[in-house]
Amino acid sequence: MKEVSIKLYELGNKKENITIPLPPEELEYKSSSRLQEYEILDLGKVSIPKGRNLSTIGWEGIFPATTREDFDFIHGKLDHPGTYIDKIEKWRKKHKKVQVQISKTPLKSKIMYVEEFNYTISAAGDYKYTILFIEAAELKLNRTVRKSKKGTKKYKVKRKSETLRDISKKFYGDGSKYQRIYKANKALIDKKNAEMKKKGEKVKSKYTIYRGQVLTIPPATSAEKKKLSILALQKAINKDKKYGKVPTNGKLDASTKAVLKKIFIKIGSRGEVVKFVQGKVGATKDGICGSKTKAKIKKYQRKHNLSADGIAGIDTLTKMVS
Repeated sequence: MKEVSIKLYELGNKKENITIPLPPEELEYKSSSRLQEYEILDLGKVSIPKGRNLSTIGWEGIFPATTREDFDFIHGKLDHPGTYIDKIEKWRKKHKKVQVQISKTPLKSKIMYVEEFNYTISAAGDYKYTILFIEAAELKLNRTVRKSKKGTKKYKVKRKSETLRDISKKFYGDGSKYQRIYKANKALIDKKNAEMKKKGEKVKSKYTIYRGQVLTIPPATSAEKKKLSILALQKAINKDKKYGKVPTNGKLDASTKAVLKKIFIKIGSRGEVVKFVQGKVGATKDGICGSKTKAKIKKYQRKHNLSADGIAGIDTLTKMVS
């Protein structure tokens, strides 16, 4: 396919474009004959009318190192491989529509989304990659709305190195509860890991997760919520460095109570503990206790049968973490 050229344009912004410098040897185009349901973007499961299919285009290729810019097989101006990677990743993450133009083929021009994109860097500085586009068809979709169970949350995996233990610690204050999240997302996690193994990728364990996956987080128990609140307060105290240091163990132990006796959040107070209090009373979390925060503290105190003086001392703080 030496004579074939491939150009990619962000729809509505042709300044954002890529000419594939080294066209692949093979392109794979698929259009299934019976496609009734599809997971598309962040809509969840949608139903597609009979007879309307979403086609895909994909290939394996190389973004050559800039040292190869004088080679005859290069199409157009050769940019640093990272330039191509950054643009494609932006299109994928932001669900941008991309016009895919492939000359001298029946495909010619299609509007697509970047469905999958993976790459590795070779010792020579070349970037080997695989890419899959899915048709951005304008369809009237019958969305199946799934009501979440009370207290469940959605969490998008942010880092490549993130683990279920990390997420469990974030939502339950205990990394050992990771299997609860795995069980709630077993089908999603198992399917992705099976796909990675099929591609020849090494999968560390059946609990491996990937950046961009959206996980369902079962609700924390009352005890876990209490632990998380205490942890948040302990961390805020240690960040402020003016009340004394406390252990970050999620327990309202003697050393933590001793420090709480020194804290009085009132008008003029500033810092991380102020932000903690503002979060509990529903005030703007700017770290500055003003008249609006004081009014919110008084409202909270009245609601919980505390002395409504607008000052968050040990009694109010203890209530906030109970």
